[in-house]
Amino acid sequence: MKAMSLLPVLVVLAACSQPALEPGPAVESSVAPAAPALVAEPVPTADAQARGQAAMKEFGDTLRLELRTAMSRDGAPGAVDFCHDRAPLIAAQVGARHGVRLGRVAVPGRNRNPANAPDGWQGEVLAGFQQAVAAGGAPEAQVAVLRDGLPDDVSLRMARGIRVEAACLMCHGDNIAPPIAGRLASLYPDDRATGFLEGDLRGLVWVEVPAAKEPTP
Repeated sequence: MKAMSLLPVLVVLAACSQPALEPGPAVESSVAPAAPALVAEPVPTADAQARGQAAMKEFGDTLRLELRTAMSRDGAPGAVDFCHDRAPLIAAQVGARHGVRLGRVAVPGRNRNPANAPDGWQGEVLAGFQQAVAAGGAPEAQVAVLRDGLPDDVSLRMARGIRVEAACLMCHGDNIAPPIAGRLASLYPDDRATGFLEGDLRGLVWVEVPAAKEPTP
């Protein structure tokens, strides 16, 4: 088997910015769990990476823009409400438009939303990212493009590391203002996503592209 490809990319804001992914070679995954149903019509394999990249970019751009709007309107606690209410909906809407599944997962044991705990192939990739970062790699430089060893209904999986930026410490650091801490406690009573430092690996953003359907005879 080939190893997963780790490719350099631009800085990724943990609060939601994901720039376009650089093209990478086909790689094979060592994990191939059954995949949930994918939305919209699949695309030819040759187009899968471009479609995944476009979905990742739109997801990041939309999150960043709406987060800034929420903070301008409602202050820092508005960012907490936004991440709780809007971020999952944005992932679903962008995924539907591009015919992919996508989202974010946190490093193990450090998730805020229980739905963002790593599992399956995402956890496998994230473990590799953690090893690379522990060895001195930059979180935002960790990118995996997986083409081989996938379920029959999946043509491509991609993931990139999320770096903790200075602005993220407002909600994820170890000195959170009382109004924000109170809102976090209200929405996430089992919150484990604090105590991060700038430059830490926060988790990863992932996308899964469906395989092209066979033509009907």
